[in-house]
Amino acid sequence: MGGYNTFCEILSFDKPAALAPRITPRMEQYLRVAAAERIGLVRMLPPVQDGDGLPDPAAMGAAIKALDSQPLPSAAKVDGLLNGLDRVSELTRAALLSR
Repeated sequence: MGGYNTFCEILSFDKPAALAPRITPRMEQYLRVAAAERIGLVRMLPPVQDGDGLPDPAAMGAAIKALDSQPLPSAAKVDGLLNGLDRVSELTRAALLSR
């Protein structure tokens, strides 16, 4: 669907993915997945509108079939995308040394 943990796993393991974000009760997943699709990290299926919680079966089938030809997230070449731990370490080191 596009939750934060699932999204991070997709990027960490560098796997192509098609996500159907939830839009209720919040737009968080939709905003994350739409931004990721714009920069080439994932493919987004149309958000579920009818309240049944399921994406369109035809769209889901097409997206699954297309996964083999979909570029890996790493092909998007987004600088620093998965450098969070390194960045936290740098900031912590700088804060401790500045005391």
